[in-house]
Amino acid sequence: MKTIRFSNRRTMLCLLATLCLLCFSLTGFATTYYVSTTGNDATGTGSVTQPWKTLYKATFTVTTPGSIIHVVAGTYVETQQCQLAVGVSIEGDGVTSVLKSTLTADWTEMLGLHSPEGTNGNQHIAYLKFDGQNLSTFWGINVGGRSNVSIHDITMVDFKDRGVIMGGRNDGNGAPPTIYATGNSFYNNIITNCAGYNLSTGVYGRGCLNIGGQDGMLIYNNTISQTSRPEGYNGWPIKGWNEGYLRGCKIYNNILNKIPMGETNGFRGWNFAIELFNESGLEIYGNTITGGCIDMNFQTKGTYAYSVWIHDNTIKQNTVNSWIESGLILEYGTDGAIIENNTIDKVGHGIQFNTRSGNAVSNVIIRKNLITNITMSEGTGGFIGIFSDGSNNYSISNLSIFNNTLVASATTPPWWGLNFGALNAGTAKNISIKNNILMNILSGWLVQGGNNAMDSVTIQYNDAYGNGNGNNPVFNGIPPTHLTSTNNITTNPMFVSATNYTLQVVSPCVDDGTYVGLPFAGTAPDRGFAELNLPLPVKLLDFTVTTVKTTNILQWRTATESNSSYFSIERSTDGQHFSSIGRVSASGFTSSIVNYSFKDESPAQGVNYYRLLMVDKDDTKDYSNTVSANNKLDIAALEITNAQLSAASNNMHLKVNSAQTEKANITVVDVNGRILLNMVSLLQKGINTIDNPVSTMAPGIYYIKVYTGAETAVKNVLATN
Repeated sequence: MKTIRFSNRRTMLCLLATLCLLCFSLTGFATTYYVSTTGNDATGTGSVTQPWKTLYKATFTVTTPGSIIHVVAGTYVETQQCQLAVGVSIEGDGVTSVLKSTLTADWTEMLGLHSPEGTNGNQHIAYLKFDGQNLSTFWGINVGGRSNVSIHDITMVDFKDRGVIMGGRNDGNGAPPTIYATGNSFYNNIITNCAGYNLSTGVYGRGCLNIGGQDGMLIYNNTISQTSRPEGYNGWPIKGWNEGYLRGCKIYNNILNKIPMGETNGFRGWNFAIELFNESGLEIYGNTITGGCIDMNFQTKGTYAYSVWIHDNTIKQNTVNSWIESGLILEYGTDGAIIENNTIDKVGHGIQFNTRSGNAVSNVIIRKNLITNITMSEGTGGFIGIFSDGSNNYSISNLSIFNNTLVASATTPPWWGLNFGALNAGTAKNISIKNNILMNILSGWLVQGGNNAMDSVTIQYNDAYGNGNGNNPVFNGIPPTHLTSTNNITTNPMFVSATNYTLQVVSPCVDDGTYVGLPFAGTAPDRGFAELNLPLPVKLLDFTVTTVKTTNILQWRTATESNSSYFSIERSTDGQHFSSIGRVSASGFTSSIVNYSFKDESPAQGVNYYRLLMVDKDDTKDYSNTVSANNKLDIAALEITNAQLSAASNNMHLKVNSAQTEKANITVVDVNGRILLNMVSLLQKGINTIDNPVSTMAPGIYYIKVYTGAETAVKNVLATN
């Protein structure tokens, strides 16, 4: 038995008494309340021994900020809509804590968090399963107007229209919020079949996750799938809400699955996996998207360095579709977008800009993307295209297309490669196309139609091989004004294989490009997306791990970084077989020391081994040294974290941290050895809050003892009036 002892010296008692009095005056009575299938809403108190039976009762009753509603494992069928108070969180025991609802009305959520704009929610929803009961419940969770709300480690299935809504506004108005929501996050969730495609409202897709009015929201490490409904009836994994309005948000390291585009009864379900509106400073990276595309609308830089930065994503179809599908779409106007290091495979259009009347594509950089197996679908297709959905009076300015590898299907190639559309009433000026490899296009690898000529076009150091029109561009009889076309070749780029599009050492594209601001390894840059023999991106100074309670904190420093993309944190229990548990973005280019950290809050029992996989933007990789920590999670830990006694109300308020679920005896004893309280409590893993009456006591010193059989924790407390 291990005992935590206390001093009986008078000076120590006085000090502890003072501290207890201070803690009592500063600490509220936030607590943990319990919902159990064995509970009772009429007679229950929400305590661990007298829980409530429904989440509705708990959310209706618990309003003190800092409180937690704990849903014990079991299946709950809620008959009323739950509204969660500000500052109150909900936790469960994982997928075994299942919440269902009998609510079937349209536009009605199972769980709501609604407040005026700018309200600090300061709360979380975690470790639960929400079940829409075979599409009978319309919405799952609806957050409106609140900041600092975290939804993580939940599973959500089969909601009819939308899964989770997180809006800066608390109404359906499509205008931007007056006060954007800040500090919200959505991570480690699994969302399946929670988005509809509502044909009755003008063919409009919903989202499994819907976001709008957010500033700095983080969405990461989720698996979101919308593949279960018939063709034409599936919504999107991620969708804008209230016309979007997103500033400085990040969507990264997610797995998104969307049913490929199809048509049912004349209705076509668009293939969007992400569709967002009105973005500034939005970063989308590290995602794997299968069966769908990224669709952006109204991109403006504002005060940010970019409107959207889309990088290091994999966007693919498993098989070629007969319907035209795209990898990445930017609609309406686009200013200051950066699109780089993405892999796009087996689609009709790789990257396309769909402008509207008078919209512009300006200050856009497209570089180092690998776009392969582009196919002819519905009579069209291509690598990168700019189109007008209207009067062809759009404008293009300051567009850079550098170091991309663009390979069409060998069996069903499209007609064009880079298509600048029909400039009947528009303009295209300051276009720079350098160091690209373009293959297998039926007609011109670069095409421009209409009656207006492009102006100030630079075409240099590209390798156009195996394309139609003699590997020459097609300008509809009107060549660009101020055209510079030099050092382009038409030879086999000599890829490593038919599926590996990096270059062989003897490739004519090695050391044969021109400098465009990207790092290179040889005497000159390579053509295409992958630079051979580029030095490792990171010089690592140190990599360490420290353990704080049950969390392992990894820290590392870099001396310099060149073209670095991210760090993948890998963990092993045997020192040989590692798997990724997280990802941290790198700085890119720096010659100053940069500090990084990552917390592993769920280490395995025993020795945990860690290493860093350091990846640069050319997909060059290297490993760090391996570090380890020994986590003895099977050793119980018992701690009284807070204890208060009130002589005025004869009440005890106690917080106990337990490493496991176990019974404990709790006693309160005065300085003469008289027992004022002797009770048994079932401690849950984590922080337990216990409020209980105590026999009549006078102000003074008392001892509180918590005994589990394996450990004893004792604390001396000053009872006050």
